[in-house]
Amino acid sequence: MDKRRWIVLLISFNFALIAVLGGFVYQKHLELERLYAEREYAEAWAISRLSDSVAEMELFLGKGPYATSPEVFAALGTGIYNRAAVAALILEKLPLELEETAAFFAAAGDFASALARTAYGRTEHTAEELAKLRTFSETVTLVGAAISRPDLAAFAGLAQVEAELAGSVSVFAPVAERAEAGVTVEEARAAVAAFMDLKEGIFVHAGLREESLSTHAFLARVDGGDFIVEACRARGQVVRAKNTRQVRSAPLSIDEGLRLAETFMARNGYTEMEPRHWQVVAGELVVRFVHVQDGVWLYPDWVEVSVGLDNGRMTGFSAVEYVLSHRVRELPEPAVLKEQAMGAVPDALKVEDYHLAVIAGPGGRELLCYVFRCRGVNGCFLVYVNAMSGRQQEIRRLVEDETGFFVR
Repeated sequence: MDKRRWIVLLISFNFALIAVLGGFVYQKHLELERLYAEREYAEAWAISRLSDSVAEMELFLGKGPYATSPEVFAALGTGIYNRAAVAALILEKLPLELEETAAFFAAAGDFASALARTAYGRTEHTAEELAKLRTFSETVTLVGAAISRPDLAAFAGLAQVEAELAGSVSVFAPVAERAEAGVTVEEARAAVAAFMDLKEGIFVHAGLREESLSTHAFLARVDGGDFIVEACRARGQVVRAKNTRQVRSAPLSIDEGLRLAETFMARNGYTEMEPRHWQVVAGELVVRFVHVQDGVWLYPDWVEVSVGLDNGRMTGFSAVEYVLSHRVRELPEPAVLKEQAMGAVPDALKVEDYHLAVIAGPGGRELLCYVFRCRGVNGCFLVYVNAMSGRQQEIRRLVEDETGFFVR
């Protein structure tokens, strides 16, 4: 074999080697990109859930002084216990040394457990109990303010809160629909792109998530922020989305934002749903839509959409509860008249309006309730009265101000 042929073979071998090495490097690049996406998603999710859990604890405690039935006492205790347990679990997974805060969440769970355990037969608070509720609520507010700061380590020094010890409370959740195989990554990617009206190529697969639903997670760079989107593995339906970008201006009005949210919902096939509550938060309009059947609001079937009031594009979406709960209900006739149900509204509150709604009760049961909009010295409240028993079922605070119309 002559020298020229040797040179040709050597050059060909080098090109082949470069191609193999290039493919190997590209494969590793994709793997590192996926691992980075998974880590970014996990950290953002954990911090968001921690903040949400503490905020919900604060809301439950704010409703505590108005409880007048065993059902509401039990719901408050169970709700606080659940959020404290979630917060404690997430805190363990974060790379932070927060022993005092972890002790606080444990104490919060003990307090809530005692409240739920003693709910049977209760119709009012003692003065001492009301004072404890106020003190505990103030402490939770401090914890929430600390968690909302960029530096999470800032709240590590909070003192442990004393609380009564009691047994555990079981928290039930509906069983999610799962599939043996489900949609593929590419099918889920196509569904996500169509849902957001963007190109498929910008979405990087960040793996499978197992929570209330098994989902395919994707990351994309949109409007200068990291967009996290999840599609249900069983059907490919988008169930969660959130853009981390900051909205720096809000030239659009609330009415304009509502119209954009309604258009987005209609384009993606969510019909027979009405906007029930909305609020402007950091330049985003967050709108909660509720399914309506025969004039009855089905609160478990809700979808939440966030719209950036700077450019009018969707910045957040949540339909997990809708996917888990939505179906046609066989609605019973109320066994209690509206006038009788109003007897469960405290005298300190004046009824302004009402409607019928289905709400989620203990253990995942659904309850038909009269929802009375009331006004008192501390503001507006929604009092939920069981339409079958006539007893108070739940209390929510209603806020109406320049930022929107929403419940807490």
